[in-house]
Amino acid sequence: MIRRLTFIYITLSISFSALIKPIDDSTINYTHVLFEWEQINEAYSYQLQIATDSNFTNILTDINNESLIYIEKNNIDWNTQYYWRVRSLDGSDSPFGDWLISEFSTSQKRSNAEAITFNTSEVADGLTIFSSFFDYFSAVIDKNGDEIWNTGNNDLVYYINDNYGQLYGTKFDPNDSDLPGLKFSLDSEILWSETGESYVHHDIFQLPSQNYIGIAEKHQYGPIPEDIDYETLFLFEISGYPTYPSSDFFIFPWVGDEIIEWDEDGNIIWSWNTFDYLNWLEDYDLLGGVWDEGYDMGRFDWTHSNALWFDEQESTLLLSSRHLSRIIKIGYPSGDIIWQMGLDMPSGDIDCGQNLNFGFQHSLQVLDNGNILILDNGNISPQLYDTEYPTTRALEIAVTDTDNGCEAEIVWEYSLPENLFGFASGNAQKLDNGNYLITTVGGGATSLEIKPTGHNSGEIVWRGLYNLALPSGAAYRAHRIAGLYPIA
Repeated sequence: MIRRLTFIYITLSISFSALIKPIDDSTINYTHVLFEWEQINEAYSYQLQIATDSNFTNILTDINNESLIYIEKNNIDWNTQYYWRVRSLDGSDSPFGDWLISEFSTSQKRSNAEAITFNTSEVADGLTIFSSFFDYFSAVIDKNGDEIWNTGNNDLVYYINDNYGQLYGTKFDPNDSDLPGLKFSLDSEILWSETGESYVHHDIFQLPSQNYIGIAEKHQYGPIPEDIDYETLFLFEISGYPTYPSSDFFIFPWVGDEIIEWDEDGNIIWSWNTFDYLNWLEDYDLLGGVWDEGYDMGRFDWTHSNALWFDEQESTLLLSSRHLSRIIKIGYPSGDIIWQMGLDMPSGDIDCGQNLNFGFQHSLQVLDNGNILILDNGNISPQLYDTEYPTTRALEIAVTDTDNGCEAEIVWEYSLPENLFGFASGNAQKLDNGNYLITTVGGGATSLEIKPTGHNSGEIVWRGLYNLALPSGAAYRAHRIAGLYPIA
């Protein structure tokens, strides 16, 4: 009677247990696969097998595992069907349960990425995630350049991650003029989306409060200043536009930015508008051709903010304004400007960094020592340095708050060669081993891992080549991450 009850107990335990991931008969978009199953009572450990046939004659993986998960990184390929099964083992590793069986398939690769390692011992651990505008996908590669994850057929563009496996970005829809801010999963499942009609570009992430914060466009009519390039001004005038200050007609569309904080339900609970806090009638680009683009596009892209960073200890925000070649430190939630760093402009509002000569910069990373890392795209470097071609640089900047604003100096920089000039996008990331990962749209989109060897020098230890489509391989950003499952 006791043996019969035991048999019934074990049978019920197994029948109510289940294989959790990958979901049965699903198609997944990654080759580093987390296998997960429910606990089986009385089991000391589990046997997991992965095969390419339902009879398990061609077994790729056969392991005993004491936990309820196993991450397979070596035996899964793209565009293939797989079968996997788990059974319980007793204390002597003898099976006492029936096999639980499931199947899944992998999808197609999305990228043509490759990589070159120059110094294996100096390359930082982890995988590299990157995203592409114009090709509208995101992917992860390993050190060898092998693709191990992508966003499948979903046009998801990765912006940033939170180091816990959560991904943030946007989804491109050719029929929608908005650009929603999203949180999404490895399975390209949208976990959160702001619900308003916002064009959330460049950054969105979660605050410690679990609210979401991001950069959205803000529109307002403004003047056409008379100090812009003469030929451009002439084009506006013959098109019938009055100019300022000879006319006070604010009839031309200006595009600024607004930092917006949303709650879980998509309600706006805090915002910061560049038109309210910056001197827009005096400070605007006169070097980078933004007014030329404004004439062609029918709107002046005034600030084009492209990076946002929240400092929890100070309760402050850093905002990078590309077209003002400026970084702004903002008190949160007061909204007060603490300092502005970058090129001098007529307002005189710049507090420090006037001689750093970065321009049209992209991305922000605040390091543990308080330094700021940016990618200086360098669009206006020929005007600033009187050079024949523009140069893109990675800059680590030490910033000190003062009673009058700030002091700033470059403590490390690395200049990319002419063929890797990145006119837009890209980023710089300082890695755990002290190296820098520099990403540019140059060369069809390229990442270089640099080991610093001096104040303005470094050794290339790894190169990622993304081979993206035109225009100029628009890699938005790339980051080195611990893996697809950092918590697991």
